[in-house]
Amino acid sequence: MTTTNLMTEITGKYSQMTKAEKKVADFVLSSPQAALKSTITDLSRLCDVGETSVFRFCRTLELKGYQDFKLSLALSAASPESVKKEETINVIDTDNCQDTAKNVLSAYHSALEQTYHTLNFKAIPRVVHMLLTSRTINLFGFGGSGTSASEFRNKLIKILPNVIYHTDAHMQLTQAALLSEGDMAIIFSNSGITKDCIEIARICHSSKVYVVFITQFLKSPAAQYVSTLLLCGANEGPLEGGSIAAKTAQLFLIDILYAEVYRLMGDKAEKNKQRTSQIITEKMM
Repeated sequence: MTTTNLMTEITGKYSQMTKAEKKVADFVLSSPQAALKSTITDLSRLCDVGETSVFRFCRTLELKGYQDFKLSLALSAASPESVKKEETINVIDTDNCQDTAKNVLSAYHSALEQTYHTLNFKAIPRVVHMLLTSRTINLFGFGGSGTSASEFRNKLIKILPNVIYHTDAHMQLTQAALLSEGDMAIIFSNSGITKDCIEIARICHSSKVYVVFITQFLKSPAAQYVSTLLLCGANEGPLEGGSIAAKTAQLFLIDILYAEVYRLMGDKAEKNKQRTSQIITEKMM
């Protein structure tokens, strides 16, 4: 079935794909124009898989075959407005605040569904283990992803004393420069191509820091520097930075990580939460 929103379809069904199919998905997501110009033989060679795997990739996306895939990719590339309607809140066609609220609810629901199906449930426990055992937990991110990093800091410091996040870009780079083995770095970058985030990943990797990179794309240039890459996010164009889908995806993952840390800490987490909550309560009227 031909679609005009192929990138979202690929991301949403990524977790259901085989290893070979994921190679095709990674290439299409990172180089759609190159994929569009390729024959099935060319694409299989570029992805280092057999032509049968490319065909299975198309079938996983519920497409009739390779030509249907090419048509869907062309339509998706040529119709940015159709993608935008899927990924952002459409308020132009609403007549009242109730209709607007329904559209907002739909956007949140779609983002959560897409994120859930792309989560790596084998990698998350490793990240949680490092959150519990690392000397320091250092959070990084800019723009909308910086807001997510800040939110994760705000949650973790209620139960853990070793969480660090600076909003300033220069301070984040300085922070990364002094980390070493035993520390942990978590970098938020929905696009996966933010230059400072890639540089922070490189700096931390060179110092043997455990690096977690949270992004939408597996083919991020930072991938070579990370210990664990967590796929999380929704398709977002360059004019849609901080979209509701991307932000919701990151906050969803943050809550999962926090809940798992809390669960494994047990009584200690509960006691720490009570202590920190009491301090704040005393500041209220």
